[in-house]
Amino acid sequence: GELFTFGYGSNGQLGHGGEQTEDVPRPVGALAGKKVVGAAAGMSHTAAWTEAGELFTFGSGYHGQLGHGGEQTQTEAVPRLVQGLAGKKVVGVAAGGNHTAVWTDAGELFTFGDGAYGRLGHGGQENELVPRLVQALAGKKVVGAAAGDEHTAVWTEEGKLFTFGDGWLGRLGHGGEEGELGPRLVEALAGKKVVGV
Repeated sequence: GELFTFGYGSNGQLGHGGEQTEDVPRPVGALAGKKVVGAAAGMSHTAAWTEAGELFTFGSGYHGQLGHGGEQTQTEAVPRLVQGLAGKKVVGVAAGGNHTAVWTDAGELFTFGDGAYGRLGHGGQENELVPRLVQALAGKKVVGAAAGDEHTAVWTEEGKLFTFGDGWLGRLGHGGEEGELGPRLVEALAGKKVVGV
């Protein structure tokens, strides 16, 4: 359950309290005593979740991708608990360039950060500074997500794939290059059970 980070640390995304680069793996001291079961790395932010279902984020929060709300859009150089998910059990996270997608054991999907192109799936393009439930997927059990720079893909327990965000070069799989502001079922995979993206 120990978390080690290394590489470029200019925005605090390594979680060691500074912005130094680490060229060998170094344990993240702020999470000592927590059993980390997963981590996701965006362009300049990191998310880690524990066996207990707590979500910690650190690094650049410029677009709200750390999920701490209010004016807390600055750099966090050590892991900070995302209070907006208190009472939820986080079981997975996908980190995009400047946005974050989180799913819970109940199958709920929350997104936050840069909302441009609709990559958060809320029907608009506003940034979200705290985790917001993707209402369009209510009633579906989300079991995974992948986050690109400007789009997001989500799959359900049933094996259906939904995509949203920037559709440039056909990355959403809907037969064109149009963007989607909310989750749209990828019809070309009907009859298949998607288990990963």
